[in-house]
Amino acid sequence: MNEQLKEFREYRERMNEKILKADNKVIKRIFNIDTNTYMDGA
Repeated sequence: MNEQLKEFREYRERMNEKILKADNKVIKRIFNIDTNTYMDGA
């Protein structure tokens, strides 16, 4: 895997965890919608 892509994914994972720990309902709803959009049958 490209090193730059690997670094981006690691950074994105850390930031996602940080954002979700903030316990913000609006952000959690956006993440949920985004996740459900890509599920089979959506």
